[in-house]
Amino acid sequence: MPDCTPAPLGPDVVDMWTVYENPSDYPGEFVARRFVVAMGRYGPTTDVVRGATLEQLQDQLNGLGRAWLPRMQDDDPAILGVWL
Repeated sequence: MPDCTPAPLGPDVVDMWTVYENPSDYPGEFVARRFVVAMGRYGPTTDVVRGATLEQLQDQLNGLGRAWLPRMQDDDPAILGVWL
């Protein structure tokens, strides 16, 4: 399982973990994928955390002192929300 506390990215860079339920590449699992946002750029990293339950992911990501944002109405149905 990857470390959910990666090295600092810099003052103008923000990372977030998008949480999915039953994504097509990990059927039947809960998955968190790390994305990075920088000035004019946004994209996924290779960091992925998997769990059998949502609680397993929340336990790992909740300790980072982040806020949970529930999915937006137009998000993919597999997205549950984002830890920002």
